[in-house]
Amino acid sequence: MHVAFVGLKTYIGSVRSKGPGAPPERYSNVMSADRVACLMPFLNEGAHLPAVLATLDAQTLDPARVFLIAVDNGSTDDGRAYLEAWLRDRPGRGIVLDAAIRSIPYALNVGVRSTLPTDVVVRLDAHTLYDPDYLETIVDAFETLEDDVWCVGGAPTPAKATGWSRRLGEALYSNPMGLGPADYRQDGGIRRVSTVYLGAWRPGVLTRLGGFDERWAANEDCELTERIRANGGAIARVPVTCGRIPTRGPAATIAQWSRYGFWRAQTFKRYPQAIRPRHVAAPAALAVVLLLLATPWRALLLPLYALYALATIALRRKGEPASITAGSLVFFPLVHVGYATGLIIGAVRTPASIRRGPLGTAARA
Repeated sequence: MHVAFVGLKTYIGSVRSKGPGAPPERYSNVMSADRVACLMPFLNEGAHLPAVLATLDAQTLDPARVFLIAVDNGSTDDGRAYLEAWLRDRPGRGIVLDAAIRSIPYALNVGVRSTLPTDVVVRLDAHTLYDPDYLETIVDAFETLEDDVWCVGGAPTPAKATGWSRRLGEALYSNPMGLGPADYRQDGGIRRVSTVYLGAWRPGVLTRLGGFDERWAANEDCELTERIRANGGAIARVPVTCGRIPTRGPAATIAQWSRYGFWRAQTFKRYPQAIRPRHVAAPAALAVVLLLLATPWRALLLPLYALYALATIALRRKGEPASITAGSLVFFPLVHVGYATGLIIGAVRTPASIRRGPLGTAARA
């Protein structure tokens, strides 16, 4: 058991005291012989795959236990060729599959269908770098935590980016005034949380729950974690470290978070118990701004923005260039507006795919 899990067994007592009771079905304990199936959808990630796969080569977990299931979502670059060459040098260590539909949850389900009943399943991102003990920490967590913890994971730290626009994306993930105080982003302790980045699941969990809901074009991870909780399981944050490589510029990031807000609203409509104050903070702030603009008290927006700007400056990452911080003062609010707008539109509009009910391998609540 490595250093990251010193004191983990002591933590189990607190987990038991907070648990929701016995789950409706027990899942396999994680034994030392179990395979770790790593699901990695990818689309035109040729620029990032060499670095990502190098971090898989550096894992401290026995390489014989690690099986990569990479799912091509329609790449047109050299990423697939690089992956296939990498696997040829490591016989029996993985496969590359094709997703007939360009969709992350669809691609993930293609991978889930290629897992074994005894596999620990770990979701990987094709532009995230993993610390050497990433997989070992996940296996240790499942071996040590109580059985009703069906999913574990951590939070991403932004990998070092180059270029002004990519550095803005790095700031968004490193400054608390960017993406906000989600419970899984706070410190590196071990505790129950509402969701995690990427995620890993005990053997049998994904298969029994039906995999990812393919009707969700985004936010499929949070929909799944809420489904886990609704079925009696729990999610735990564990001390895994990974660095997310910023791949989008400011405009694409704003559009991404608007889309995320829309699909977050669909998750909330299915699981209203998932709503937290932080989820509605951006729409509430947007409503206040619009109301003040329509009144004689609009001048109050200046000191309110000044307070926001001062907090953003005070909480920026040490050594962040002044030009990045200055850009953040405009970029962060626009991301919040995008998310709020998507959430509001999603609250009043339900996609036809969801209204029609489960499709294909879409999961059922």
